[in-house]
Amino acid sequence: LQSINLKRFEMWLVVTNSSAGKGKAETLAQELINLLSNKNLKNELINCPTFEETNAKLDVAIQSNHYKYLVAVGGDGLVNLCLQKVAEKEIVLGVIPAGTGNDFARAVGFYGKSVSEIFSIILKSTPEKIDLGKVVTKSGDKWFVQVLSTGFDAVVNSVANRMRWPKGKSKYTIATLIVLSKFRKIAYKIEIDNKILDQDVMLLSVANGECYGGGMRICPGASNSDGVFDILVVRPVSKLVLLTIFPKVFKGNHIPHPKIDLHHGRKVKLSGPTLAYADGEFVSDFPIEVTNIPRALTTWLAP
Repeated sequence: LQSINLKRFEMWLVVTNSSAGKGKAETLAQELINLLSNKNLKNELINCPTFEETNAKLDVAIQSNHYKYLVAVGGDGLVNLCLQKVAEKEIVLGVIPAGTGNDFARAVGFYGKSVSEIFSIILKSTPEKIDLGKVVTKSGDKWFVQVLSTGFDAVVNSVANRMRWPKGKSKYTIATLIVLSKFRKIAYKIEIDNKILDQDVMLLSVANGECYGGGMRICPGASNSDGVFDILVVRPVSKLVLLTIFPKVFKGNHIPHPKIDLHHGRKVKLSGPTLAYADGEFVSDFPIEVTNIPRALTTWLAP
């Protein structure tokens, strides 16, 4: 009986979205399923067209305790959904990148690799534990693995998410121009490990990893295994200066800058008339409390 239960717990759960990437994600998911089956590794697939259906089926699957491995075939939005289910559990989370941003795939070294290459890494490597960010909000707790953003870029994200056209990264460029024309500095109360800062801010990021938004290196050097966040604060600048800073983020060349401060801390409390996004997904209006939880996610890292 014990061996049967162990075998069930060793099962692989693959989750994707049939409409993602114009069918690309579904194709990659099937490729992974074939590789698993060829190795006689028991697996099941969740492939739903909507967030609500995927969320419901994931809940049932995780609560069954049948699965040891969960692989998200899609973008950071799907990874973030899976993250809410497996944080602080022994289930191993992996990713096959098939989205627009793919920042988690970049962080673990899987970006740009084929399904067969990723599968080979998974089979040969031992899963490791990395840090996560835990956000306490008025409506509940949420987890993130890369970057929580507020201020200018969070408003851009919000506007872009409401745009039906164009698709892909170009809508973020258009949203940036729309927001830039109206954006004003925001009065924040920031508490970092009991140190309080009251200041006007254009942009603030709490980073557990280097990049967000499809490879934008908002906090170069940020580590998901050091137990602390990198907290980047852009103080008030003109719209022209903000527009010149933003493109430099792709290569991490915006630091150093006289109007950018970089802090480090384990716990961050934020208050002000604004909202927060994390891993590209809406988190909450303020106030929020963000804590670095060491070794909260088990995943594979490319050598």
